Amino acid sequence: MTGATTTKERFHFLDGLRGIAALMIVVHHAFTAHIIKAVSYLKIPVLTDFFTYFTQSGVELFFVLSGVVLLRPYLRRQREFKTGDYFYRRVKRIYPPYFFALLFGAFVVWFNNAFPTWYNEDGLRAQFSWWETVKETVMFNFDGVYYNLAWWSLQIEMFFYILVPLIIFIFPPGDKVYARRLIISIISTLLIIFLLQNVFTEYLSRVYAYTYQVATLGKFIEYMLCFLLGVYLAAKDFNLRQGFYFVLAGVVMIFGSLIMFRHAPEFLAGHYLGYEVIQNGKLLPAWIYLSFMHSGYGLLYAGIIILAFNLRSFKALLSKPFMIWLGERSYSLFLIHFSVFYLVDNIISHFTPWRTAVYGILTRAIGIPLALFAAMLLFHFVERKYARGLMTDKQFWPWKAPNPPHSE
Repeated sequence: MTGATTTKERFHFLDGLRGIAALMIVVHHAFTAHIIKAVSYLKIPVLTDFFTYFTQSGVELFFVLSGVVLLRPYLRRQREFKTGDYFYRRVKRIYPPYFFALLFGAFVVWFNNAFPTWYNEDGLRAQFSWWETVKETVMFNFDGVYYNLAWWSLQIEMFFYILVPLIIFIFPPGDKVYARRLIISIISTLLIIFLLQNVFTEYLSRVYAYTYQVATLGKFIEYMLCFLLGVYLAAKDFNLRQGFYFVLAGVVMIFGSLIMFRHAPEFLAGHYLGYEVIQNGKLLPAWIYLSFMHSGYGLLYAGIIILAFNLRSFKALLSKPFMIWLGERSYSLFLIHFSVFYLVDNIISHFTPWRTAVYGILTRAIGIPLALFAAMLLFHFVERKYARGLMTDKQFWPWKAPNPPHSE
């Protein structure tokens, strides 16, 4: 990473990483279920679990990037932190695109229920109501009900934004961030995650429970290390070797958690903390270890971000015009793609009897380009008006995106 400067920094290659994160999430929602089904024929459970969560880990990449981009100028004393101004700019940046995506998402749910097919039972089960629409305008969710299931992660990032003033107040300067302190922080955070998982599961299971998936604000618990790593990368420069250490630690933790996730219930059934999850007499994977998998991806992506700062060729790849163009639209793509998928799936289901190959091909061939186009519209007419430092805001089509400045 470059040292502190007196001018505002804009790392366009990080936009490239945002674009990759957005594509991973789109792929997860469009193809991962089919990939899992194909891989399951190999009868290697750990491999099946890996593909289940790999594309979803675009969320972890977004979370680490949030800490890096948002906190870097404040923790490096490049910009004075003013609490009121900070919250005003965050709301202005995040909320308008979300509001219009919510209106579209509400329309899609209404439309799908007004013209139902078999898809309403086998796909979209959400119901439209004005009260639900009002509830979702707040973003924060405690019942796990969404017009667009991708939005569960948005509230987690919003909660991190709320914590930023406290983080800036208590976090040490970059020159006091030593390897020992970093390692102790990582281990301590993992222990805190483990403790909070059990406390919430016992006393606030409607908000969070490790025994099943509750897509509410409580899932912030599972991603604490991702945000912490983003804060460390915002405060301090790391070299290439350290970047590889992060990558290695992440890979080890990911595969270690996959093994625990699949095999721990066999050894811990009936023992302390109730790791086992029994449904219909069958022992299911121990969901408590998902937090370790998320943390492993956080370490992996922290290392990849460090490599991007230190490897010129990697930085150049991420700085390609299309990558920046896509990254600057990643928030709009995240917000709207799932609603577009819902709409296309419903329309196609009127002409197909079930989830046939024709249904799969048509929904993906139409849904993915249409989701990208909808994101382009949302960005062009709403989001770009509230974002700063953009490079491609005047280029509607990707092939017209300009090259980034050579200074980066």
